[in-house]
Formats: sequence, structure tokens, C-alpha cells
Amino acid sequence: MLPLRAKTAVTPSEIFHHRQAQFKEQADAFQKTYNQLSTIRLIVFIGAIVAVWQLLPFSLWVPVTAGGVGLVIFAFILRKHQATRHQLKLHRALTTLNADETERLSLRFSRPQTGEEFSIKNHIYSNDLDIFGPHSLFKLLNRAHTRVGMQTLANWLLGPADPIEIAVRQVAIQELTPLLDWRQELEANARLEKQIAEPTDFLEHWLHAGENESILRWKKLRWLPLLTIGFIIGAFTGFIPWSVVLLLLGFHSFILSKLNPSVKAYAEQSQGIVDTLKALGVLLKKIENQPFQSVKLKQLQYQLQSGSTTASKQIDTLASVTESLNFRLNPYFMLAIGLPTLWDLQWMTKLEAWKKTHRHDLAKWLSVAGEIETLCSLAGFSYANPQYPFAEISSESFEFKAQQAGHPLIHPDKRVCNDFELSYVGQTAIITGSNMSGKSTFLRTLSLNTVLALAGSTVCAAAFTCSPVRVFTSMRTQDSLEENTSSFYAELKRLEALLQLAKSSHIPVFYFLDEILKGTNSVDRHKGAEALIRQLHLLHCSGFVSTHDLELGMMSSVHDYIHNYSFYSTFADGQLHFDYRLQEGVCREFNATALMRQIGIEIQ
Repeated sequence: MLPLRAKTAVTPSEIFHHRQAQFKEQADAFQKTYNQLSTIRLIVFIGAIVAVWQLLPFSLWVPVTAGGVGLVIFAFILRKHQATRHQLKLHRALTTLNADETERLSLRFSRPQTGEEFSIKNHIYSNDLDIFGPHSLFKLLNRAHTRVGMQTLANWLLGPADPIEIAVRQVAIQELTPLLDWRQELEANARLEKQIAEPTDFLEHWLHAGENESILRWKKLRWLPLLTIGFIIGAFTGFIPWSVVLLLLGFHSFILSKLNPSVKAYAEQSQGIVDTLKALGVLLKKIENQPFQSVKLKQLQYQLQSGSTTASKQIDTLASVTESLNFRLNPYFMLAIGLPTLWDLQWMTKLEAWKKTHRHDLAKWLSVAGEIETLCSLAGFSYANPQYPFAEISSESFEFKAQQAGHPLIHPDKRVCNDFELSYVGQTAIITGSNMSGKSTFLRTLSLNTVLALAGSTVCAAAFTCSPVRVFTSMRTQDSLEENTSSFYAELKRLEALLQLAKSSHIPVFYFLDEILKGTNSVDRHKGAEALIRQLHLLHCSGFVSTHDLELGMMSSVHDYIHNYSFYSTFADGQLHFDYRLQEGVCREFNATALMRQIGIEIQ
């Protein structure tokens, strides 16, 4: 990669714009060189043919020498052409990557991956918090390109890590954050392929299958081509009858026909994975060669050692052997080279040897690549938002403190941040407020940042402290025709899941319940909510309940574990105004009447 000019930019946005412009300039230069080399290749090719043709009347060695020189020059230019093509693709990828980062800062996501394939139905919080989807936390964070990398990121967002793991992730992310060039080169190399995924299902099946019986039966005859080629030379010199050569070639053909079913199945299906394996090899090599300092990154790097060699070299070997085997798909090659050399037997024997040695290593290497990609995703998030801190993971049984916490999926220009603190197990904050005043967004703000904190990521806040908890949400319950359930019954099933989790979890449950029991009458709603809050307290759960039931706030006069907070709106000049600022106490002003009048309901 060409060196970038010194940067005078100071903000992430300026840095990404600067890099985008410079990589585009470099890509344009490589495009110009690529076009020039294409022309030179054509000239050399035509020139060599013309030279050989013109020199045919001379001694045989003259046109042969001219052709050989032309071939060497052509091969040299071809190599330069391919290297330039790679650099062109790499710099185009880097240009696009920095454009994506700029868009991401404005919460516009150009990459198609939404992570929805990793979504779990009825998960304890992911569907309520937009963990996956078109405008989701996954899209905000994800910079992975392998499927295992995206799966790892999804797993980290779907459940909390233990405090020790969170700590080592934070240190690793801190180390990776300033390594912008390395991270972007890693991502750009991965991005060169439309999709770098783990090898296809057939390869996974091949790796875990037993040894190929056909190869075992015939592999002792790998030496036979030496005899056959010797006989062919002897036939040309007149020492060996051609009938003997034809007999040997017939035996070769018989061996290849016996191998053909298994070889054909592998060769035809493996065509699409050669580029994937090569790209994976580049990815692993960059990880192997980086001088990491943090414990976690060194541990991951160590897993890429394979005896006296490395994972990247072994992946390159698998790619090379697979690519060589695929030459068999050319019938002219097989007739001229493949038949006398027993080409299929030679390369399938190498594949079987690779499988025997590394059948259990590939999954481990892919896992390392995926974890590095996930750490780089969180490091990219940290770099793009330098004001975001890492959370402090408290050793208290339950402690939660957030200073100027904001919703990471709301644009900074529109985001309103709030402070909040809740300590000791079994505490409940009841949030009341007028419609659209920010209750639901506030609950999502705190729960999303808790998810980020427990994944080891930086958080959208000035400071953030939390204990290890299991986050649980109930916000988007709705009816289901397929399951024949009403929205109210769906919410009851959700609350049942909360109670089951509270009884089984070995760490405190941190719940976020929005508009609790909204599908029933006010009397039953109040009774049910009051009973649920008491039960959750006895189960040592802490959390939030947003509601329009003002009487629920009266529980604080009887129970010291109940705390009241509220959001307000004001009505002026015929318009509703919201400040989205959390206040202590029960809300005393509401806007439903004003909203109904605005849409034309004639309320007296």
C-alpha cells in the first residue's frame, strides 16, 4: 500500500474524508498503470509472435530463443499486471471503506448486512433494542466480512461476557483503536471478495469425513508416472516400443477412471473457494505478523501457530493444492499432462494428507479470524467516537450509574443525554410521562449501553458503571395471527419469561418494561403491575417500568425500593414541545387531550 500524506485533520470525519480522497487518488494512479501494462502486454505478445514468424527461415535455435525471450518478458509483465490489479482493487476497497465510515458517522449504513440471520425469536432483549435490522446496533458496529466474524459479533451482542473477559476485551480494543492503517488494510483485504465466508458445507463435510478409500487404494502407485515418462522418452529415442507406452497410459486411464467420482465431486465444488481461501490466508497472515501487546490478542495470535509453520501458510497450501487439482477441468491439459502424470492421484493424495493433519485446525483458525474482526469492529466504533468511554464493571452485587447517556442510534445533533443512578438489588424506577416525551427512548438508551458495556465495547455516555447483569426487555409485544395470541397475552408470555429468567439466572436481572400491561383495563393493569414489581423485588431484580398509571408511583410512599422519575412536554402556540430531560417525581402534566384535539377530535 502506498504511504499516505501527513494528515492535518483532527476529527474522525475529517480523517475519513482525507483518507477517502487519497486512496481514490492512488486508485486512479494504479488504474492508469494497469491500462498501460495491458497495452504493453498486447504489444509484447504480438511482437513475440511476429519475431518468431520472421525468424523461422533461420536456424531453429534463433526463433526458439526469440520466443523464449518473448515468453520471459511477457511473464514478467503479466506478474506486474496482476500485482497492479491487486493494488487497484485494494485501494478501491479502502476508498469505499472510508466512505462507509463517513456515512456511518451520520448513521447512514451502506453495507447490506443487517445481522437478521443471527436474530433469535423471543430473545430476552434483541428484538426490542434493534440489535439486528436495517437501522441497528449490528450495522453500526459491524466491520467484519467473514461469516464467523459477523456471527461472533452477534454472539457478543446477544449475551454478557464475564467480568474478566470484558476486561481483556477492553484492553485489546484499546490496543487496536489507534491502529487505523492496520485495521483498514485487514478489512480491505477481506473486502476484496464479495463474500469471504468459511468454506462451503461440502468442504466442512470433506474435512470431517474419513479417508478416501479410492485414494488409499491407489496412492502407492504415485511413483508410476516416473516409469511412464521414462518409457515415453525411451520411445522417442527408439529404445522402447510405443506399444509398451500405450499399455502404461491405458493403465493410467484405468486408475483415473476409478478415482474420477470422488475427485470430480471435490474439484467441481471447490472452484468457488480458492479465492476465499487465498483471501483468508492474507487475513491470517496480517494477524500473525502484527506485534500485539495485549494478552487477548497474543493468545489469539498463538492459536495461529501450527507446529513449525503458521495457519496462513497452511491455508495457502490448501488453496494452492485445490487450485492445482482444478486444472483437471481442462480436457486438453488432462490429455497432455494429467494422464501421464496421474495428476488427480498426486493432488488428491496431498489433499488427504492436509486433511489428516489439519481437519480440526480450520475451525479454530476461522474462530480466531472472527474474533479479531469483532474486536476490530468495536475498535472502529471506538475510533469513530473518541468521546465514548469504556464502562467500569462494578464488583457490587448491583450498581448502575450513567452520566450523560445517549442512544447510539440517534444522530448526535438530535440526541438528548440524561444522567441516571440505581444502586442495590431489587430497586425499581417507575417512569411516568406524557406521550412521545421520551420514556421508551430512555429505556432503550440505558439498556443498549448496558449491552455494549457487557460486550466489552465503549458506550455512548460521558461515564458508565454497571454490574454484570442479564438485560431483559418487554417493549414491542404484539398480537400474532400465526400463534393465535393477542397483544395482551403476548405481553403476559413475555413477563412469564422474565420471571423464569429471574428464578434461574445466577447474576441479577436488569429489566426494562415499557407501558406495562397496556392491553387491559386500568384496574387490572394497576393490580398486576404492583404485584409484579413486588415479586421482582423479592427475586432481587432491578429495573425500569414505564407507565401512564400514576397510582403506581404511589408505591414509593410504602416501599423504599421504588423510585419515581418522569418526562414532561409543554404546549405553546398550538404546538407540543419536548425537552426529553429526565426529572424526579411522578409526572403531573399530560398531552393526550392536546394531541387528540390536534387530529380533529372535538374535546370539550
